[in-house]
Amino acid sequence: MKYRYVIFDMDGTLLDSIPYWNRLVPDYLETLGLHASEDLADRMSSMSMEEGAEYLRQKFGLSKTTEEICQEIGQRIQEHYARDMELKPGAAEWLAQLKAQGIHMCVATASSVDLGKPAFVRHGILSSFDFLLDCGMTGVGKTSPDIYYMAAERFGASPSECVVVEDASFALKTAHDAGFWTIGVYEETEAEPEKAKRYSSRYIHSFQELLTDKKM
Repeated sequence: MKYRYVIFDMDGTLLDSIPYWNRLVPDYLETLGLHASEDLADRMSSMSMEEGAEYLRQKFGLSKTTEEICQEIGQRIQEHYARDMELKPGAAEWLAQLKAQGIHMCVATASSVDLGKPAFVRHGILSSFDFLLDCGMTGVGKTSPDIYYMAAERFGASPSECVVVEDASFALKTAHDAGFWTIGVYEETEAEPEKAKRYSSRYIHSFQELLTDKKM
């Protein structure tokens, strides 16, 4: 695998944040006297925050605007990023190793980059990244490769010079089909792990596997 640039997903890849997200919408709906169906998380997993807010607005007939829903949900999860969320094992060490090698890195997340910044600052990794992007900047989630193309363009690179690091199978497929190298990161809540492996140029259970890997 030959690459000069790395595009990192945030939730479930760098940050062990999925358990917090899984409870976010059900808890939010409960404050409105509403109940989340068991399949709601799966239905919303590929959406950007804006797409998810609009989906909730329409599905539950909410009188709030999409922007208001985003703000209210964002406020609920913001504290967890600032206080609670930990990095995936080996993530900080691999970021440091890549930076020492002169590899350029960025974050491309379906969540808001403003949510993730406090966690990156708390863990001392914000300076590892050249820039941070989120799907709100493209208007579509990661079923479209727009955010990966945006990152490559910001780097001044072609997809074949970049590797996308993701935990979600659908995002790995999107990046793979768009011509990017891919590293799949194990996440226990991923519903289709075999699909994640299929669309990964390399699949890992922990970033610690990469620390002594001379091929990387």
